[in-house]
Amino acid sequence: MARESDECKGVFHRGKFHVMGGYCTEMQGRFERSAEAFDFANWEWDKAEEDFLEDSTCPRTCVDGGDMGMYMCHAGEVVTLQDSRWQTVDRLPAEIRHTAYMTTWEGKLLVIGCRSFGEAHVAYMLDLKSRRWRKLVAPEEFCGHVQSGCCLEI
Repeated sequence: MARESDECKGVFHRGKFHVMGGYCTEMQGRFERSAEAFDFANWEWDKAEEDFLEDSTCPRTCVDGGDMGMYMCHAGEVVTLQDSRWQTVDRLPAEIRHTAYMTTWEGKLLVIGCRSFGEAHVAYMLDLKSRRWRKLVAPEEFCGHVQSGCCLEI
């Protein structure tokens, strides 16, 4: 990588390992707009993209969507990277303003979050083809706050 980066996000997408956003330690909390990708075929870092993210965007929700692109939550919307630009897919459900976790699988996008900090988290699934949201209901004993997660396909 060209420079150090705290709180960046790493995503494996289309054969490359992408490192997005973050900031150098001296710039505490002031997220940069850049992204870099490690090309495993050539075993080298590509040239950094300086305007990959909007100003002050935290990249922690960025996820790989396979052939459907890369996704993230930003400013109350789900956005996807198309032709080097972030474009709106759909608005987030009203119950989610703070995203705790996001993943994709089989043409769907799972978003877990809450309306206000301190509230219990809720989960919604977006069908990326039909663009329809469906609220997922979990038994009370499996509700609460999400810190992290993963999607493992076997």
